[in-house]
Amino acid sequence: MNVLIQLALVVICILPLLGYEVPENERAEYFFEELAVSLEKVDNYSPVLKSQNYDLEIAQFDKIVAQADRGFRIGLNVAGQSIHEDRPNEDFYHRYRTLNQVFIKKPVFHWGALKAREEIAKLKIVAAQKSLGYQKRVLHGDLREAYLRLITLKYRSDLANEQLKLAEQNVNSANERLKVGLGSSLAVEEARAEKLNREILYSETLISLQREKTSFVSLSGYSLPLNLEISQKFTTFCSEYIPNTEFQIFAGSLSSEELELLKLQSSIEDQEVLVADASLKPKINLTSSYFQDQVDLAEGGQNLDRNNFLIGLEANWLIWDAQKSKAQKKAALARKGKVDHQIETKTREQREMVNSMVSELRSIKERILLTRKLISVAQSRFDKSSTELSLNRISPNEHFLSVVSLDLARLNNLEMVCRYMVLIDQYEFALGLPNSGGMIAVGK
Repeated sequence: MNVLIQLALVVICILPLLGYEVPENERAEYFFEELAVSLEKVDNYSPVLKSQNYDLEIAQFDKIVAQADRGFRIGLNVAGQSIHEDRPNEDFYHRYRTLNQVFIKKPVFHWGALKAREEIAKLKIVAAQKSLGYQKRVLHGDLREAYLRLITLKYRSDLANEQLKLAEQNVNSANERLKVGLGSSLAVEEARAEKLNREILYSETLISLQREKTSFVSLSGYSLPLNLEISQKFTTFCSEYIPNTEFQIFAGSLSSEELELLKLQSSIEDQEVLVADASLKPKINLTSSYFQDQVDLAEGGQNLDRNNFLIGLEANWLIWDAQKSKAQKKAALARKGKVDHQIETKTREQREMVNSMVSELRSIKERILLTRKLISVAQSRFDKSSTELSLNRISPNEHFLSVVSLDLARLNNLEMVCRYMVLIDQYEFALGLPNSGGMIAVGK
């Protein structure tokens, strides 16, 4: 293991208190009950986790197989023979004979190979359990992100629907103004064109919303109809929440689960090396058996039935295997080297990713504050535009632009808040929870 990996693992051990945890009242499920229910039930209903459960079952059965290889083996042999002997000065002598045997066999010394196989099975169980936990955490993050996408699309579709209704009113208003000589045919055509554009936008938004709903249901296994209602609590949160920008300059070399999985895989390859090394060494086994046989007596062609009890040791020594064990050892060492390289590479990539994530979080905070200022300006413009419209100083189409501007400002604010919530959840996942370990220091 190279120096960089050793230093990383040392820092992992001495920084167990670092990490980050998103406050409960800033998580997406705090504002959306549907998401909270989905996260509670996803472990039982999500198709994504079913294959991971199978992997755990396979690892558990592999452990039983490995333990059985170190244990006693008890067997029974029954043989029947028909014997025809050509004896001098006699016709063929024919008789039947049966042989019965009960045997016990147990490995005694295999140079640690059997113990290594059992250790491999145990490590695979731990790896399967950690992989399952890792996939659950990844899935929870994906569900939060997918649901917040649904929320923004639902809000966008609601705005598009309201704008479409207003565009229809503008068409009627433009026709009425034309009839009384206060408008022009050009204004009518512009209103109709705007209405068609809003219809197209609304239709496209609904298609995107339905596609995201299907994806969310497939990911979570959630079977109930999605309401996607934006509560007043979340609306207030979007308008008042001030994001945190005081982020630690420590980032996880990997999420703790992923790092542990790589370390476990490295340990597995160490055991595979032990198995390969033992292949061409003599193996000692304990043998014991009880068997019955028959022998011929010297006189009269009589048979003697014997009961025999045997106990001892046997040595099996495979001297040449066409370099099979040598290749197995080299393959295990190569896989171990690959895992160590992955630790080094992903440590560097994760450091860069987390630094980039922190920069984006700080940038999003500024954008959230700017969208609130934009909402204030757009609201003022809308109020003045409504006054001007009531006094017939502007056309409905001109007022419609102020409505769209206000809607876009609110939509941008909601999207920025949702993006921040997704990113801060990913940041928590990258660093790990406090006291969970799995962190290394990174620069600003």
